[in-house]
Amino acid sequence: MKTLLSPIRWLLVLAAVVLVLASFAPLLRSDVWWVRMTDFPRLQYLLALVAVGALLAVLPRAKRRGPGRGGWRRSAWGALVLAMLGAGAYDAWTLAPYFTGRPGPDRACRDDDGFSVMVANVQLGNRQADRLSRIVRDAKPDILLALETDEWWHRQLTSLTDEMPYTEKRLTGSYFGIHLLSRLPLARSETVLPVEQDAPAISAVVRLASGREVRFLGLHPRPPHPGQSSVGRDAQLVWAARQAVAAEMPVVVAGDFNWVPWETTLELMQRVGQLVDPRQLYGYVASFDAKSRLMRWPLDQILHGPGLDVLSFERLPAFGSDHFPILARLCVREGQQTPPPLRDGDLERADAIVAAALRGPREEVGDED
Repeated sequence: MKTLLSPIRWLLVLAAVVLVLASFAPLLRSDVWWVRMTDFPRLQYLLALVAVGALLAVLPRAKRRGPGRGGWRRSAWGALVLAMLGAGAYDAWTLAPYFTGRPGPDRACRDDDGFSVMVANVQLGNRQADRLSRIVRDAKPDILLALETDEWWHRQLTSLTDEMPYTEKRLTGSYFGIHLLSRLPLARSETVLPVEQDAPAISAVVRLASGREVRFLGLHPRPPHPGQSSVGRDAQLVWAARQAVAAEMPVVVAGDFNWVPWETTLELMQRVGQLVDPRQLYGYVASFDAKSRLMRWPLDQILHGPGLDVLSFERLPAFGSDHFPILARLCVREGQQTPPPLRDGDLERADAIVAAALRGPREEVGDED
């Protein structure tokens, strides 16, 4: 039994070291793809640290074999315990806003000042359009942003245009096709290529029944990939933040951002764009991966600026994609959340990200914080 427990214990120690390093890796503030992606499974790190720590605590340790021996083992063990506690505390602190918020009491919204936004990454190659159509008809969103759409999905989505006749789209032949369908009139709309990136975005002005207008920005920036910096993705988020803060009307920025809400660039986006995240009131709400019960995190976002209040924020049923659809119901009035304040250096940091993206895909921007 002892010979069996020894390798198990060493494997657990190795797992603990890896979890500690992964938890703190985002503090490097690097744009290298694998560093940035270590921010995704932060909840999984926390749960795994608890499990590994519990197993290490119950497994018997090797006994000392003589005087003076084992001192380095005790020191190493103490350092590992402190590192695990520190990593777990950091993970918990990072996730706390998404588990401790509570929406305020329900407040009625005038029907003509209310609207809803649904985001659905359909997954290129998924062919279960009927299931998505049923979800859309049940949820009745006023605005639907569909991502990873191709010619086949374009034909399927036309079945919804009787109910949602106002549309904007861009087909790319790749993972970055994008469709906007709306029940509400679009005062204007266009597809754009933010900061010369090759993943299109949609910019629209939606006119509510009350006559008020809301600026809508739909995004699907490229995720960091092996051999690729995250600067292009970050630049799209900064571009959207600049657009949001310059708008002279309430703003919604939605899409599959390919990043989690606690990541530093998304936090920068919220500060620069004066945007708030409904998840800090309504919870973690994981939207990816719909095909895994263990590895899930919130990649799809619906952020809003001042002058809007979120009445509900929820995940909708799966429909064959690796993303769950998400739905937010909003009202034109002052919300329960206050946008985070700008910090010193935020605007300079945002400008540096855009400049690096315009110079080319190999540019990397270190964090000056």
